[in-house]
Amino acid sequence: MARGRKAELKAVDGGLAGVPHAPETIPAALRGEWNAIAADMVARKILTTPALGLLETYLIARWTVQEAQKAIAADGVLVKGAHGAPKPNPASGLLSKALESVARLGAELGITPAARSKGQFQAKGGQADEGAPADLDL
Repeated sequence: MARGRKAELKAVDGGLAGVPHAPETIPAALRGEWNAIAADMVARKILTTPALGLLETYLIARWTVQEAQKAIAADGVLVKGAHGAPKPNPASGLLSKALESVARLGAELGITPAARSKGQFQAKGGQADEGAPADLDL
């Protein structure tokens, strides 16, 4: 896989001022996560209209991870093939691709711990991530 320079997220003029309603394509179980992530991105002034599709795709990938994990838990890592021989559960491949998407999209959206620790998103002297002391440079 080609690795390039990671995108640098910056607060943007014209960012959304409030949390938009979750699209119908977001499963009900993940609507709370939509609201939490969108609210965080609004507070950091990085949620824009074009980023909404990226957030939607991220959450659908998260849902896919959950569904693939359920399928693997129910059927096992190996399943019977057409002639009865064991073969990898197809959900394993789906899980792998969905996890890659979650990692990539999370970084692009600035919601991974590494992305959140970048200085341009934390006001110096303000409350740090997860209630850590304000002077801790997270």
